[in-house]
Amino acid sequence: MTAGKLNTFVWLHPSQGDALREIARKNVHAEAAWIADQRERLNLGPDDPTPEAVRRKALSLRSGTWPGASHLVEASMRVRLAAPDLAGPWQPLTPDERETQRLAGRRIGTPNQHFADKIAVDIAPDIIDAARLAAYRVSEPVIAQLRAENLIGSGASRSRAARARREELQAQIYTLGCIAREAINRLISS
Repeated sequence: MTAGKLNTFVWLHPSQGDALREIARKNVHAEAAWIADQRERLNLGPDDPTPEAVRRKALSLRSGTWPGASHLVEASMRVRLAAPDLAGPWQPLTPDERETQRLAGRRIGTPNQHFADKIAVDIAPDIIDAARLAAYRVSEPVIAQLRAENLIGSGASRSRAARARREELQAQIYTLGCIAREAINRLISS
């Protein structure tokens, strides 16, 4: 885990995970080729250690020039969170809302989606907090509608029409994972 970052799992469709890993893999190979070029420029033999100056330069270039999956997802999430539909400004979470965010399991009304792949990425805490806040605030009206139409909870209507309406509304609910997947989609399709 990268210092100062939160290790986060993001559930994806296999095609998303494969595409993201391929971009990260190409960046690893590009960095290795750059280091090999630097070693060749310095006439270093195969057993000679790579000089600290070269390693430090590679480290400084990594996040911008050869980003790994964590850097790619974090940067893409920053862009996604700046989009008008998620940018806010949002009221901060109340203490009760913040406590509810800590509960295990899916939030009330969250779509029951199935993903076959997951990645572990290290993301800055401010991005995680901003995504959770945006997802919560964007989803509030939809969850209120689900409650108003008696579509969630123990006394929820179970008719076919009610299930269809619930699924329609649930598809509009945002989660941290949804925001990350949208960010990854933008990254891999660009």
